[in-house]
Amino acid sequence: MTQLALTLSSCFVNAFLQAAEVNRDDAENLIGKAGIRPDVLNEPSGRVTEAQFVALYRLIAEKYDDELPNLLSHPLRGGALKFGVLSIINAPTMGVAIYRYTRFLRIAIHDFQVDLVHSIDISRVIIVEPNSGRRCKTMAIGMLLKVIHGLASWLVGREVRLLRVDFAFSRPTYAQEFQNLFPAPIFFDQPTSQIVLDSAQLGLRIQRAPRDVKPFIAHLPRDWIFVSFKDSLVTHKVREQLMRTGAGNMNIQETAEALNMSSRTLCRKLEAEHTSFKQVRDELRRDLAIELLSNSNASMLEVAQELGFGEVSSFHRAFRSWTGTTPGTYRQAKNS
Repeated sequence: MTQLALTLSSCFVNAFLQAAEVNRDDAENLIGKAGIRPDVLNEPSGRVTEAQFVALYRLIAEKYDDELPNLLSHPLRGGALKFGVLSIINAPTMGVAIYRYTRFLRIAIHDFQVDLVHSIDISRVIIVEPNSGRRCKTMAIGMLLKVIHGLASWLVGREVRLLRVDFAFSRPTYAQEFQNLFPAPIFFDQPTSQIVLDSAQLGLRIQRAPRDVKPFIAHLPRDWIFVSFKDSLVTHKVREQLMRTGAGNMNIQETAEALNMSSRTLCRKLEAEHTSFKQVRDELRRDLAIELLSNSNASMLEVAQELGFGEVSSFHRAFRSWTGTTPGTYRQAKNS
């Protein structure tokens, strides 16, 4: 299993629902249609799968006919992102495509201006907000920067590596999800919101053709939110290494050696990314457990062994600490 989907915290999903101004009755209906159990969102440690969040996002966007649902001060009507992609699909390079997309966004979005600012070494896609104050939700800023990064990555057929991501607002309670979604260090309370990248990447050739636009749009927002990570933060390298060898089969020293560094260096780099080896391994085990309980008939013993637990009881305790419920209860509710 080398391409495990991410899961998102209930905190992030609830923040999205609140920003989208979905009322309680509508939320219950849409959450159910997306395959999300209400108790998952009521539990602080609850997790929502990638597929569930994508389904929920699409349902809300369709309900309000707004592709950034209620996140801006005005709707972004259905089809806007499609026309944006069509306007750049024939660009020769990523740099030209991003520039053209910023011009499209100037027409489509009125709450702020998006600019590509580049020099010989470093380039930035920045969100310039009006002096009169922020008109949109903070969630809109994070989502739009994710749209731009995901779209650029799709266009060139590879992950666009970022040097850093800045947000001109305070660290939210769901900040960890931004770290999962963007392949770069995240900084809050910055002068401007932006993604920063090596200028050399602007010369990457476009790998997509107009015939590729329809399936890309059909998968939205999956292909621009959930860009697969291949070579970015040490956190992601550790996660990928553990996925290749088995989440419970390597300790920190063995993992560090596989990544050609000392365990002390690995600890220091993970600490700089505001995490630890134990946290990365536990988060991977949690996502693997959710995947196995949702999409396989493996017994609890088999799941526990797959995740490196010596006893089923140990797996039960860990899963409850990760999600707030037992694995048996989770599987039963998932299949009900």
